[in-house]
Amino acid sequence: MSNHFAYLIMPAILSDHGFDSTPTMRASADGRWISYSGMLKGSDKKQYWLYDRRSNSERLVYEHPAWGGGIPVFSPDSRYLAISANYDSRWDSVSLAGIFVFDTAAARWLSIKLPTKIPIEDAWASTDWSQDGKTLLIMVRAMSTSDESRYFGFDPVSGKIEKLSGQYDARAYRHDFKRGTQAIPAAEELLPQSHVALDSAWSSDRKWHAYFDKRQESRPYQLVVANKEGVIKAVAVGRYSQCEGHTLAISGWLDERYLVYGNGLTKYAIFDAETGDTAELFGGSDTLHAFTW
Repeated sequence: MSNHFAYLIMPAILSDHGFDSTPTMRASADGRWISYSGMLKGSDKKQYWLYDRRSNSERLVYEHPAWGGGIPVFSPDSRYLAISANYDSRWDSVSLAGIFVFDTAAARWLSIKLPTKIPIEDAWASTDWSQDGKTLLIMVRAMSTSDESRYFGFDPVSGKIEKLSGQYDARAYRHDFKRGTQAIPAAEELLPQSHVALDSAWSSDRKWHAYFDKRQESRPYQLVVANKEGVIKAVAVGRYSQCEGHTLAISGWLDERYLVYGNGLTKYAIFDAETGDTAELFGGSDTLHAFTW
């Protein structure tokens, strides 16, 4: 099953590389760059692409054997893109594994060699950016043992690596980093709107409020929009299952009029709050998509 990658505010497919699963997509904070990656159908390769909305062009920035790897993450200033290419036992060699940072301004890769004795074929790493965007925060641990995690910081400007301390926060499902006794706040990850599942959302002009009406104890439940005068319009009826959970999910408002929501695992729709009309996105295809605006 081929998967398309589409940027919602443009009425055209930007890229179609025949990914065999849903592409992992992130947009830079300034809106210029779109990073997306996926495994190629019928191939043993995973590719990482970068789309430039300023020039309407794309480039293949990295590639390694299928499996392994991670979701790229942009620095808060949108200049750097970090990739954790974690080794997978199905790879033929470890030569393409590691942590890499792509400098979009210089169009070049910065390779990071961590001062740790963990063999690269046994290492698993995750990355975040500091809130000020100056440091790539790196956690690495050995997969074969219960060895404790190691914490590092990488400065893409100077190329220097420093040892940090840290711990795992089980409540927030993330690693916290410290420089000495000083906590290093991590930047908030910008998720694509197709990954968002809001319980309620206001339109940009605060005229319309989308929310779920779950006052009835029995299911199904309704997604509705209401205006300031209390006029309520029904959008869709949802249900709950052990497999899918709640089938309806609010992605957000495109503007003061149009609401985007998900219905099930693969279907998305746009609701016109003014007319009450609904249009299904992507032609009713059962293909999995990643999109944002």
